[in-house]
Amino acid sequence: MPRIPVARLLVPFVLGILLEEALEVRPAPLLVGGLAALGVRALGPRRARTLSELVALLLIGASALSVRLHAPVPAVGDDPVVLTVAASPSGDGTSCVFSTWLHGERPGRARLRTRGELCGALPGSRWLARVELWPPRGPRNPGAIHGARRARRRGVRMAGSVGDAAPLGPPPGGPRALLERLRRRVGASLDPRDVPGPRAGPLLRALATADRDRLAPELRDGFRRSGTAHLLAVSGLHVGLVFGLAHAVTAWLARRSRRNSVLRRVNDLATASGAAAALAYAALAGFGVPALRAAAMALAGSLAVLGGRPGRSVNALAAAALLVLALDPAALLEPALALSFIAVVGILAWRPGGGKLARLLGCTLGASLATGPLLAALEIPLPAGALLANALAVPWFGGIVVPLALVAGVVGAALPGIAAALRVPALVAAELGLQGLELLRSPDLVAGLAAPTATALCGSSVAFALRLARRRARAAACGLAALAVVAAVTAVASRTPGAEAAEADPWLLFLDVGHGDAVIARSAGRAWLIDAGPRLGGFDAGHRVVLPALRAEGIEELDVLVVTHADADHVGGARAVVEALPVGEVWLAPQALDAPGVHPLRLAAARRGVPVRVVTRGERRAFGPLWVDVLWPPADHAQRSPNASSLVLRIEGRGACATLPGDVPARVERLIAPGLAPCELLELAHHGSASSSDWVWLERLQPVAAIASAGRRRPPLPHVSVRDRLDRAAVTLWETHRFGAIRVWLGPRGIAIAPHLLPPAERGGG
Repeated sequence: MPRIPVARLLVPFVLGILLEEALEVRPAPLLVGGLAALGVRALGPRRARTLSELVALLLIGASALSVRLHAPVPAVGDDPVVLTVAASPSGDGTSCVFSTWLHGERPGRARLRTRGELCGALPGSRWLARVELWPPRGPRNPGAIHGARRARRRGVRMAGSVGDAAPLGPPPGGPRALLERLRRRVGASLDPRDVPGPRAGPLLRALATADRDRLAPELRDGFRRSGTAHLLAVSGLHVGLVFGLAHAVTAWLARRSRRNSVLRRVNDLATASGAAAALAYAALAGFGVPALRAAAMALAGSLAVLGGRPGRSVNALAAAALLVLALDPAALLEPALALSFIAVVGILAWRPGGGKLARLLGCTLGASLATGPLLAALEIPLPAGALLANALAVPWFGGIVVPLALVAGVVGAALPGIAAALRVPALVAAELGLQGLELLRSPDLVAGLAAPTATALCGSSVAFALRLARRRARAAACGLAALAVVAAVTAVASRTPGAEAAEADPWLLFLDVGHGDAVIARSAGRAWLIDAGPRLGGFDAGHRVVLPALRAEGIEELDVLVVTHADADHVGGARAVVEALPVGEVWLAPQALDAPGVHPLRLAAARRGVPVRVVTRGERRAFGPLWVDVLWPPADHAQRSPNASSLVLRIEGRGACATLPGDVPARVERLIAPGLAPCELLELAHHGSASSSDWVWLERLQPVAAIASAGRRRPPLPHVSVRDRLDRAAVTLWETHRFGAIRVWLGPRGIAIAPHLLPPAERGGG
């Protein structure tokens, strides 16, 4: 490690962060120990200096994360509280989320959701607001990442919502506020929020300022399905391009100078100019992890060149990592940092050479192979045509669209009168690029495999082994590669869907997807999915919640995917499920077949060869020991209302029954009720809204327990009138936003319920 001395600093710092994540030691003893070790390093005997240096860095790394994990827990009373906005709000235009410092009964950091004027707040601004707090969490389901833990790593100990808010004092004028004003002006010159514009406008805003809030899900999917999603992040590609352009322009200008002092320092001037431009662009992009890493690498390399000691690439990468982790130690435990640095390591290991095109292809191949296993583990597609797509898209977006966006954004922000004219070339170039990506979509290489991560890791290892092996060893490497491929294929083939032992009792799992529905039904080793949760803004419940839960439960294919109706909180995540897993068929209600919200699902089903069936009342299907009956709508149903046309399902086995009514209103419940026998479990229609769960409906079904699949809302759901009817009927209410995912066994002696939040030892079957 002597030739890469920064790695000596980075390794113990990283180990310290990992140890703190596991042990959670308070910051005071870590800081005291770190200072003591530094004292030994400075004053102690020479033999002890190396060890004391390692200990000091380890303890400093641990304390950096410990300060976040042990941040104060804020508390507020009933009165309005003063808050200071810590970071610019982000949202979908109707609501936003932002990090803030609360000056309440106990000060501390919180992450709040709001709407209205506060969504335009600048960092550093102070507001007087009514705040309600609760412990932070994400969706709580099998296979889900612990949301509260991620928040703690960021120093956020509480989440909440803001009611009425009013600004205190004049707008802030600090550096962060000034930078945010510039970002917003650049973004507005490229993509005015108050003017409907082409789809390329939000893309230009994202490329110039890293503001991805306005990117449509379909646009994001175009990049993901072509293997070019990294282009949406302001990353090393973009920062490196800005560095290179600034370097080239400065060198060209300097060489035309007649002053000898300038001519002698052309390279130094160009390097300093490139580093300054890279840092400025990273600042404009908000210093996200990829941009910060690339800017740090550019700065480290530039300082080495200016100091007369050009450093190794690995040393510059280590310096960048150390800088990023010093500023944000929690980034070590996030996928963004790993993907960013692994991609660079892959490029360095692949050692691309040759001409410009060969180097571009080599960089793309090295980065793709290195990040492939992690992408597979994160359930991000690995398109078969990614290499070709990147070979075409990287030069186009990196060499044409990004420079045009930056010029149009910065100049347009300074001269608003010509912003519209400057925007046109950038919009045209971006739209052409988007149309090209639509043609470059390709199938996922690991879709449907039982062990996608292991398969990707095997392929990546084989490729790097063949690339790095010497000529004499290539025969042996090829033999080992063949054995590894055979082993991986054998492992995949041996894990056929449904090979798991059948459960003693079938069960339903009501997933926590916020305000929406998603229910997994499992019986005799087979599985159904009823609805797939919402897809709103950048959140896709199918990708983020449903697929991880299915895989955590060992479910690798679905017999049937049922979409009760076309509302986004039910059908939104279905497309991601169909694209990722084998599905036997899709069930739809007649009124949902031509609904715009169902169109993406039907396209995905057509591409995968999944049949789509329209089902109505009277449809009956055996499901292991269970029977699934469609109770509504009738074949002659004429109403076009999505809610009134929802599929209503009854799932019945030996001694237990469940009713899933979608979003049907009370008038439909009253039409269905007369022909029904009692049923122990009821999912509340329309998430427990006042328009459903009629008294006649409850009296006929006589449920023992009711499930409410709803998120935190104001006013809360289930509605107070529904809660009152459930209380009078002696029905136990289980809410996904309180208990997380809720599993219900349908056994011969009735139902048994276990919420996901209970420890595993306390969960049981029926």
